Amino acid sequence: MPTELIAVSEQDEEIFEAWQSGKGPRTIAREMGLSKMAVEQALDRALPVINQQTQGRSYKRQLFLMEDLNTEFYAIAKRDKSIEAAHLCARLNERICAMNGWSSVNIKVDPVAAQAAEQPTEHEQVRDAIMRMARPERYANNGNGPALAPPLAPSADDTDGNGSAPPDDLTR
Repeated sequence: MPTELIAVSEQDEEIFEAWQSGKGPRTIAREMGLSKMAVEQALDRALPVINQQTQGRSYKRQLFLMEDLNTEFYAIAKRDKSIEAAHLCARLNERICAMNGWSSVNIKVDPVAAQAAEQPTEHEQVRDAIMRMARPERYANNGNGPALAPPLAPSADDTDGNGSAPPDDLTR
């Protein structure tokens, strides 16, 4: 239900009616022989002032209307077992909860966005390229970590079972 509007003059009323029917301020200005600014000022006079109080009232009114509709469609859905009324009731309930700041904790993850987030940024890629050129000794193993040191003595796995080490030359 639209808010009651108080127009200052008949011309303001005509401008408001033309604007409400879908005409733009330029079209109205051209048709009525006024400047665009005069049309906009007339619309400002015809429309209610927006401030915290009017926004609060508008919010409360809209919330009341939605809760009232939700009550009506809930009764219809229960009485007639109407799927359409139940769906509308659920959607109204979602909007009422959203207006009140209540939300579900369902987090939907976009796999493409998650993969993009894992990849290094362009800045990090440029920095790594510079560091590979400036300090090649750190990047010699292509990201596989530092080279392993050679073993100093044979381990138990290297013996042949009776305690002796296998021959160095396996081709004998």
